[in-house]
Amino acid sequence: MQENQQVSRRASFELSFLPDDAFALFSPEGERRWVEGWDPVPVFPGTIEFARNTVFRTTSSGGEALWTILDADFLARRAEYLRVAPESHTARIVVTIDPLGETRSQVTVNYIVTTFGERAANVLQDFTEQSFATKMIQWQQKTSACLEREEGQRH
Repeated sequence: MQENQQVSRRASFELSFLPDDAFALFSPEGERRWVEGWDPVPVFPGTIEFARNTVFRTTSSGGEALWTILDADFLARRAEYLRVAPESHTARIVVTIDPLGETRSQVTVNYIVTTFGERAANVLQDFTEQSFATKMIQWQQKTSACLEREEGQRH
């Protein structure tokens, strides 16, 4: 049996967009705009709000997970989530968006993942330093492409 482990990862990337535009992408509904297959289902309240204590459910190849929004601070552009995948791990995720000049943003993502159970090794593979760095490059590419596409549709 694998020993339970905890891994902490942190990375930042830049976007050529305003912080408020970038922050919206890291809400449960905002992620629909750039995460393929992302389909959160409300648990409480009956709709998914980008607000503290909102609970929703997702299903992916890794199984089902319950998410709770621990914090959604629009002034600080900071969101904190707790994700519980009952068969493998928990994750505390904090996303913060900081302005870089007038038209750029820095996105900082912090994950603390605690693994358990038979699927723990699979989760740990996704959170090696290299895997996490690759994930952040993909997030930068996908969020940037989403915002560019939406900006193009407005003009």
